[in-house]
Amino acid sequence: MANLWDALGRKRVLVITIGALLVAGIATSAAIWFGHDRPAQAATASSATNQTNQAEAAAKSKPVGFSEFRSEQAGFGLAYPSTWTRLSTNDHQILLLLSQGTQDSFLVRASELMQPVGPQQLPAAQQMTDKIVTSNKSVQLITGPKQIELGGFPGFFYFYSFKDPATGQEGAHSHFFLFNGKTMISMVLQSLPKEHFSESAKTFDQIVGSFHALKK
Repeated sequence: MANLWDALGRKRVLVITIGALLVAGIATSAAIWFGHDRPAQAATASSATNQTNQAEAAAKSKPVGFSEFRSEQAGFGLAYPSTWTRLSTNDHQILLLLSQGTQDSFLVRASELMQPVGPQQLPAAQQMTDKIVTSNKSVQLITGPKQIELGGFPGFFYFYSFKDPATGQEGAHSHFFLFNGKTMISMVLQSLPKEHFSESAKTFDQIVGSFHALKK
């Protein structure tokens, strides 16, 4: 009986963890495309900064022990640890949802916008990405938004903590928004609790560093 209750407890925690990740990756409707939001407060975070450095270095080779994921429709590919569990979802915008136990999770979402976003449209697009990130009132920005380019796509990077309402734990999200024409690609890497992020940073860096545009 003890083993059964332990298994049920672990399953519940996993559902809570993935639930927080799904909320973080939520798509934004066109109604807030030109919405207004207060400027984010920037600070320093070494692990998060390493991820953006990896992105700018654009090391695209697949790491050992990783599997490949491709989305022809969204126009990108990436690699993820083969040992992570791929989860199913009814949300058609979610292209990939993975977990490693109850502590690490990874979500990729593709949303269609009303108009394409390129370098010139980034200031307006940031109003939208700011609104997505701060829609969770428990979010505390650690660093970002930082303008980046990843796989040839322009975008933004945010690193922030959040509070899980079910467990009371503080988690950490490394959140990327990338624009491929009218497609907005959102990638969320999650650690729960947030103290676990430093242990996961190397793997997260490898995932981000593998992101690349597909040849047309």
